[in-house]
Amino acid sequence: MNKDFFTDAASKGAVLGVLMLVSHIFEQSFLLGGSLTRTMWVGLEMIVVAVLYIYLMYRFAKNASVQFATKEGGYSYGAGLLYVIALSLLTGVIVGLGGYVHMHYFIGYESYIDGIVKLYESLLANAAMPASMAGVYDQMIDQIQAQPEPSALSTLWSSLWSYLLWGLIIGLIIAGIVKREPKLFDEADE
Repeated sequence: MNKDFFTDAASKGAVLGVLMLVSHIFEQSFLLGGSLTRTMWVGLEMIVVAVLYIYLMYRFAKNASVQFATKEGGYSYGAGLLYVIALSLLTGVIVGLGGYVHMHYFIGYESYIDGIVKLYESLLANAAMPASMAGVYDQMIDQIQAQPEPSALSTLWSSLWSYLLWGLIIGLIIAGIVKREPKLFDEADE
């Protein structure tokens, strides 16, 4: 692998990172409103962004396979998988750090927890559930309120591992699609 390979992966990973960070911030901000309608809109947005993320990852990997393929070696499955993992790692770093900054400095952790509690209370008020389950949900809300604020490092690790896992799963498929066999014999040589 050459320097251009990783430079390309870094630039495309930054694009995906910004896209996913904007999506993450939208989802957090919209969910903190606490209504069922907003929750449904966030669910729809998550599906659309996931499809867009996978599509862009495929397009970026496909373009890399054309750009970095050689006549002698082609573009291997491993190179495609490495490219997708590199995209995913950088995306995870951007989302993790950006999400932490947004939650810590713009929203405030206490406001974030209050919004999450209001969301759960709103959802539980609209749900038909037996009275025996109310205590379980009250205990869950108490546990949410008692959790300490996560550190920047733990937020980063969580995001990094999540994007790495999904990048690996998606990458196993995309790498198989974008690999290129070597062209040892040119058609003109025949």
